[in-house]
Amino acid sequence: MSRRVTASDVTLGIVLIAGGALLLYAGRHLTFFFDEWDFILRRRGGSVGTYLDPHNGHLALFPVVVYKILFALVGLRHYVAYQLVLVALHLVSCGLLYALTRRRLGRWLALVPVVLLLFMGSAFQDLLWPFQIGFLASVAGGLLALLSIEVGTRRADALAATALIWSLTGSAVGVPFLVAAAVMLLCQRSRPSRLWVVVLPAVLFAIWYVGWGGGEQVTSDSVLGAPQYVADAAAGAAAGIAGLSSSWGPVLAGAFAVLCGLALARRQPVRPLLIAATVGVLCFWSLSAIARADYADPAASRYLYIGAAFIMLIAAESFAGRAPRPGWALVGAVVLAGCLLANINLLRSGERGLRGADTAVRAGLAAVQIAAPVVSSSFQPEPANAPQITAGPYLAAERALGSPALTPAQLEAGAPSVAAHADHVLEEAERLAPTPLTGPTSPRGLDVTAVFGAGVTRTTSCLTARPNAPLASIDLRVSPGGQLLTRAVKGTLTVYLRRLAPAFADNPPLATLAAGSPNQALRFPVDAAPEIPWNVQLVDALPFTVCAG
Repeated sequence: MSRRVTASDVTLGIVLIAGGALLLYAGRHLTFFFDEWDFILRRRGGSVGTYLDPHNGHLALFPVVVYKILFALVGLRHYVAYQLVLVALHLVSCGLLYALTRRRLGRWLALVPVVLLLFMGSAFQDLLWPFQIGFLASVAGGLLALLSIEVGTRRADALAATALIWSLTGSAVGVPFLVAAAVMLLCQRSRPSRLWVVVLPAVLFAIWYVGWGGGEQVTSDSVLGAPQYVADAAAGAAAGIAGLSSSWGPVLAGAFAVLCGLALARRQPVRPLLIAATVGVLCFWSLSAIARADYADPAASRYLYIGAAFIMLIAAESFAGRAPRPGWALVGAVVLAGCLLANINLLRSGERGLRGADTAVRAGLAAVQIAAPVVSSSFQPEPANAPQITAGPYLAAERALGSPALTPAQLEAGAPSVAAHADHVLEEAERLAPTPLTGPTSPRGLDVTAVFGAGVTRTTSCLTARPNAPLASIDLRVSPGGQLLTRAVKGTLTVYLRRLAPAFADNPPLATLAAGSPNQALRFPVDAAPEIPWNVQLVDALPFTVCAG
């Protein structure tokens, strides 16, 4: 017999849809970021290692499978498909959290932890970056396992075991949920035959760990520093839920612990889920401290979501069956609204940070694609934002899966700084720089587009500028395949380039030639965009000569 749909269920659905729509809107400008490039460039094969090799110590089987399916379906052109998977997992986690807390708080009050997790902008990496489907799958699988264990039927136990296996294949975040599930079974005083629910997933994970895992950097410092790390992580999670800065964390974490303690002092006995969630979150923070302390800030955005999910369960169990008085309910509503506004602001800030890095990478990749015929396979277009990318493997992936790069039209229509960045990467990719040369000039002449502050004398293939202002400049247009030749310089000749940027001022100078420099040639190789010319500006305070090389 199906359960009747209530007003709270409809409200939950509306809230989840609104949250999902907000996240998709917030991530509309984003594309592949950092670790995702490891999957794109190194996980497209079909070997066992492709699926089972660890990523930063995590078993990443589920994310790898999802990405390979999406590679086949949409390639690299439609990032929204990857975002849909992330948002769906987030909504599933929120729905499961509601199912667990509704039994303790009631249908309406259980919406509060759901809303806090749904709009937790402090955890923006988990909400906007599809690579985090590993963490979210671990959370969703873990919550489903706890809910199924609470039901306690044979069918529910089978679902719990399956959910734990899924959780472990998402990331190592599944381990704390496995521990929490085991604690819950023990606290329920379950018959020994039920322990297979946690033993089977644990054995499968152990087999993977022995065969493919390992590599964690466990040191005496990380072990001794674990208590401080756990305290900092708890404070970070508390501040993250409230949407406040980390300086508020210790106060909020302490207040939460006191309130839960006071509420529990009046209740006997303590319920299994409370113990399980407490052990689970301490396990998560402790494992992070021991294995990842050298790499992870305890209050890093991607870790806040997991801590928050456990904290919501602890809060729901601590205050189970307690309806707030009207006055306190009003205060709570005001606090909840403040938390939501703060977290939405953090979501916007996080999106802007991700977008800035993504835009730079997309511009750099556009330059690599233009320079494809001449670029070195080992060239790194974005060593800061995407150090995994080198030109050869990227171009192979681009041919197989399509391109996420900005098009030349998008670069020309976008922010000047983005187009200037693409020009800079293109200069490096095509190794543009003046080189000493003695040789004949070309009879085809120069394509001069502007002269400022100088009188000029032209021959068939050369132009001499004589400044009549403090600085003189000549703007030239050169097609790929052409070259320029500067005669011996008397002053200091500065060379500027642009190809996609709207103005020379957006780009730093390519080179400065000192007085007495020999003839210099500037060659522009033929690349994948021969229809887009280079624009060259030569600036000097003394006369100079430039020729078609």
